[in-house]
Amino acid sequence: MHLPIAFKNAVKEQLGEAFQDFEAALAAPPSVSIRFHISKKINSKENFDGVKWNSNGVYLKERPVFTLDPAFQAGVYYVQEASSMFVAEAMRQLIGNQQGGLKVLDLCAAPGGKSTLLLDQLPEGSFLLSNEVIKNRFQVLKYNLIKWGVPSIATTSFDSKYLSALPDFFDLILVDAPCSGEGLFRKDPASVLEWSPENVQLCAARQKRILAEAMPLLRPGGHLIYCTCTYNRLENEENAAWITQSGAFRHLPLTIPVEWGIKAKSLGYQFYPHQVKGEGFYIACFQKEGHAQGKTKKQKGAQLHTFKLLSKKEKIPLAAWLSPIDELCLFTDQNNTIRAIPAANLPTAEILKTQLKHLLFGLEIGSFKGKDFVPAPSLALSTIRHPNIPSIALDETQALAYLRKEDFDLHQNIKGWHLVSYQGLGLGWIKGLGNRVNNYYPKDWRIRMK
Repeated sequence: MHLPIAFKNAVKEQLGEAFQDFEAALAAPPSVSIRFHISKKINSKENFDGVKWNSNGVYLKERPVFTLDPAFQAGVYYVQEASSMFVAEAMRQLIGNQQGGLKVLDLCAAPGGKSTLLLDQLPEGSFLLSNEVIKNRFQVLKYNLIKWGVPSIATTSFDSKYLSALPDFFDLILVDAPCSGEGLFRKDPASVLEWSPENVQLCAARQKRILAEAMPLLRPGGHLIYCTCTYNRLENEENAAWITQSGAFRHLPLTIPVEWGIKAKSLGYQFYPHQVKGEGFYIACFQKEGHAQGKTKKQKGAQLHTFKLLSKKEKIPLAAWLSPIDELCLFTDQNNTIRAIPAANLPTAEILKTQLKHLLFGLEIGSFKGKDFVPAPSLALSTIRHPNIPSIALDETQALAYLRKEDFDLHQNIKGWHLVSYQGLGLGWIKGLGNRVNNYYPKDWRIRMK
């Protein structure tokens, strides 16, 4: 790998004689790591090496074709770089054993790995707003969160400045800021060609702008996590120092075992590939001090109870599809589609809905055609699907055929809606018509790889 001279000089300044080890690490193959869903279990005979700072993260001996693994399509695990999994450990140390729900913002969320980290770590009753401003990346974010299957969430696509209607609102904000990507040179050699000192300066300025718009959204006493996948001081320590210069934020040190190999910086922590089994990553944590500066702004015409909630009678037919239905708030959106969020999240969702437009709340459950309920694909992947829904178990060959929307032999006649499962995990829906079966896996999700 031919590294830019200016980049090499900057890292040499940080590492001194250890730069040779760093350069050798970049020439070695990157590790492959995944993180398992905390609620979706699957039997595996493989013995994994665990990620030191994340109990659900493991390293694979080689990189498989993830697309052709039905367990991956079922949301059993997320393919995630090991260093970035440290966000969950930082969050664990920040919130400790805090009880009660938190209002959390993942401001630059695509493709969704850190949002799923937050969802796994948040205490019961919490709610996550997962935001991505770039439209095509937002579509990827939505799909990955659907596969994770957790309803305590809203997704949206805003520039950070449009969230200003929510001052002092969130308990925790994650800013995984767009950066120069130096830490991904080993995984994406093409990114080396895009690097320049000028781009580093542009990224640092953009990060400050995003941080400046994010900081007022955090309540006093709340926590801010700032991270990048780069090495340079301008985007990392200098931006961390800039956060504290406002006087409203103080840097919070973390407790990190020496054997983890994570380097403490003047502010924050740096992951180097010659010291950890992972890629380049930087993280710093802060707490907001002071008192609330303002109230949530009300938009004209904004009213509470803006959701069209289902009545008790309307929920009766859905009791066989959802569990626990008594703990869910069910409502219809503008397309007359039924969606679900935990009932405990309704007050937070109401406020968000009155202040922000174009949010997707919770999980899509399905819709009624006359008296018949048509389940949504996302329900099959969700953690709130009723365990007693009629199910058809497929082997790997059948599951891949289903995921490609190809014909496959069930060796039995069925009638009505059935969940398609693989090793006990939902993939999607089929509907039996006696002499044939209709495959309801979404065309946009189908596997095209042979």
